[in-house]
Order: sequence, then structure tokens, then C-alpha cells
Amino acid sequence: MSAADPVIDLLADLVAIDSVNPLLVNGGAGEAAIAAHLEQVCRRAGLDVQVQLAAPGRPNVVATLDGAAPGRTLMLCGHLDTVGVAGMSAPFSPAVRDGRLYGRGAQDMKGGVAAMVSAAAAIARRGGLERGRLVVAAVCDEEHTSLGAETLVKDWRADAAIVTEPTDLQIAVAHKGFAEIEVETRGVAAHGSRPDEGRDAIFRMGRVLGALEQRERQFAAAAARGRLGRPSLHASTIAGGREWSTYPDRCVLQLERRTLPGEHGDTALREVQALLDALRAADAEFEATARLAFSRDGYEIAETA
Repeated sequence: MSAADPVIDLLADLVAIDSVNPLLVNGGAGEAAIAAHLEQVCRRAGLDVQVQLAAPGRPNVVATLDGAAPGRTLMLCGHLDTVGVAGMSAPFSPAVRDGRLYGRGAQDMKGGVAAMVSAAAAIARRGGLERGRLVVAAVCDEEHTSLGAETLVKDWRADAAIVTEPTDLQIAVAHKGFAEIEVETRGVAAHGSRPDEGRDAIFRMGRVLGALEQRERQFAAAAARGRLGRPSLHASTIAGGREWSTYPDRCVLQLERRTLPGEHGDTALREVQALLDALRAADAEFEATARLAFSRDGYEIAETA
């Protein structure tokens, strides 16, 4: 795209490769193609390369540059997958406008991947490291359950690591966690002409949504805590019902709760269960369950080491 800037050229190549996470979007391409391209880029740069499979068709690319003498290891880490492309007209056609490159994943985080690979390549061109080791890890599945990162740390260690996520050019030392929770309300299926026999699960989910919205308002009204501010929650997806003329016997809500360091997935689940208990106490016919589908804890590390 621009012979004057090989980093931008690499970024454009990466953006042009579909790497939508298949665990987020049914039929997503995954990371196989982009990993194969990056593997060749790293080999041409003179780096030693290993490919780790986190799951079938879900590879990590790990490139290393060893110094002339032993020393400490620095890891540069970024992810290859992206979220979906709904609403985008040309997600895999990188375009530069007003000095910025646009396309799916350009910021989050193929820009960071291009930067770290290009930095390692530049060091190799200039004669390598005097001592120590540089590890460049491009991992899969960050946007869902971090399969790539979990696989990476089984085999690789470093004295320090820099994750090249976009953070407004500031070093980020804290990050919220999250909990993915599924709530199901249950009703009784019946024909719409028989209201005495039916019980509407979607109506009951409306009560849940109201309670969750009130909880989010409490989070918003509370004082900010430390660098990360406040916890939050939002409704992500909802599904229920069978047809126009039938009372729905079940409704399923997926929600996400963003957590602060010290809060865990169980913390969020207990909050939701307490809301359901209150609704059940107000209506003996109210039936609902909640389960924790997945969670990651937040973290905060010292600004100085």
C-alpha cells in the first residue's frame, strides 16, 4: 500500500485477511489464514517461528529472536482474531484516509500486531540483540475465551510482557474483568385463545430486565473506584417464543457484567440470583434460573516494578 512505510503495508495485508472469530460469529473464518501469512512474514524477517494449535484451525504464531548472550526475555503479544463485520460495507478492503488506515481490526488489534512484528524485524535487520530474547506472540481467540493465550502460557515464559492493545498511547496497568451470565425464565405454553392455561415467559423476562436495569443505575450512581471506575452490566442477546398465537414457555437472556479487580464471576452470578430471588418472593409463579457461562477476572498491577 505504501512502499515508504512497511509497517502500514503489513497492517494493510493483515486487515485484508478475514479473521473473524468463529466462536463469536457462526461461520467466522478464524485465524488460520492470517497466521499462515504472519508466519511467512516472520520467517522472511529472520525470526525463528513456531506454530501452536490452541484448537483445530485456531493457531498461535510465536516468533523468537535470541541475543548473542543470555539475558532476560521480553514478550510482545497481540491477537489475530476480530469481532464480526455486520454493518460494514468493505471490512477487508483497507483504506487510508487523513493519515489513518481503516478496515476491520485495524485498531483492535492488527495495528498492534503489525507494530510488534515490524519492531522485531527491524532489530533483526540491524544485527539482532546483544543479549536476552525477544518473543513475538500472535495469539488466537482473544475476542472470546482466550484459547490462544491459555495455550501460549503453557509453553512460553517471559520476564516481562507488553500487550500491544490500543490504549491511547498510554501504558495500561489495569483492566476490568467480565462475567457472561445466562438467565432463563420459564412459562407454560398454551394457545393464545386460552389465557387461563398459559404463562408468558417473555413477560417474566421483562421483570428481570427491569431489575437488571435498576442494578446498572446503582452502579452508575456509585462513586468511581480507582483507575477502572465502576462495574457495569448490559443485556447482550435475548430469545424466546415460538409463534404469534402461542404463549412462550421459555425466554433466554445473555448478559455481560464487567467486574473490577477483587470481583469474580461468582460475585456477578450471586447478584443476578439475588434479583431472581426477589422476583420469586413477589410472585410464587415466577420461575427463573441463572448460570455463569464464562468469566475472566480483572487485574491491576503496580505502575513501577
